[in-house]
Amino acid sequence: MTSRIDNRYAKAFQAVVALGILINVAMAIPSIISPRWTLAALSLPPILSFKADVWMRYAGALLLALSIMYVPAAVNPSRHRFNASVAVIAQLGFGLFWFWLVTFADYQAAYLGLAYVGGSLGAIQALLYVAFLRREYLRPGTHAPGAG
Repeated sequence: MTSRIDNRYAKAFQAVVALGILINVAMAIPSIISPRWTLAALSLPPILSFKADVWMRYAGALLLALSIMYVPAAVNPSRHRFNASVAVIAQLGFGLFWFWLVTFADYQAAYLGLAYVGGSLGAIQALLYVAFLRREYLRPGTHAPGAG
């Protein structure tokens, strides 16, 4: 089932996923190149050892790889539903991850910014993705998979 041009929820979902990709890449590239500068720019606690630089660079590389996997969802969420679902789940998961660290693992409140951005993007993506899927399946002339 291809995404129809009149599905405004699909277009909005694509825009929000693209925004998430841009934000992730904007964090990933500096984290790979200069982890200490990235932490200072985000007002996060400094890295205390040289070896921690490696982990920050690795986290940036993983974030970049994950963002590349979101691209098909930003291009055509109807065709690439797995990627779209992973984009939603990952954004929500990262938001909850940072919130959990601050709330229950005694991390500094500076990390709440990451929780708010990830959680907000994830919540918006989830709402738009569900609305998009409902519109696709409830569109006249379309039958749900497996329906006789």
